Amino acid sequence: MVFENKVIMMDTLIFHSKMRALLWVRAAFDECRVQERLWWFCLYKCKFSLFDSRGWLYPPHGWLKFNVSGLAIEGALGVGGMLRDEEGIVRALFSRPTDACDAESAELGAISTALDIFIEFGWEGHGSLVIEIGSRVVYNWILVKARRPWSHQVISADLERRFFCFGKLSFSIAEVSGNEMAESLAMAGMSRTCMFKAWW
Repeated sequence: MVFENKVIMMDTLIFHSKMRALLWVRAAFDECRVQERLWWFCLYKCKFSLFDSRGWLYPPHGWLKFNVSGLAIEGALGVGGMLRDEEGIVRALFSRPTDACDAESAELGAISTALDIFIEFGWEGHGSLVIEIGSRVVYNWILVKARRPWSHQVISADLERRFFCFGKLSFSIAEVSGNEMAESLAMAGMSRTCMFKAWW
């Protein structure tokens, strides 16, 4: 910040600190599971529980997995996502508010953001990507173009253009509790004023 004359807002600093702490907890206690939604909003109520085997699943060897989520709660919408490698190590994440009109549109926006981040960081030539989606409706839209509603044609066409940038791109539905981190990031994004993204 000093040498590059950067300014950081306090909410971004707190969000980044919570994110780093959560990643550390998950790495240090891999047999336990953190209540990730409470981590963001009621940290003092956050508890550990025994790991649930229905949680996040590792991608195939040589693949990366981007879990994405778009949420709508009481008129507020947010998107979030997290990229992990085949060892489960987090490589990138994002959280932001969205001006989408419904949860499905927000989910499509989350996919679009994930693809943009993947391309921006130059990873598209270094491996195959699985995008794991929380919404079965959006998953069906991705697989079958004829099911996509007319109101989503613009973003659908935009996504199709991005798909061509990838050699191997696959989509899947998240298992029960398998998309919790992406959903937590989407929920946290509702109260943000701008995009938060980090990678390492």
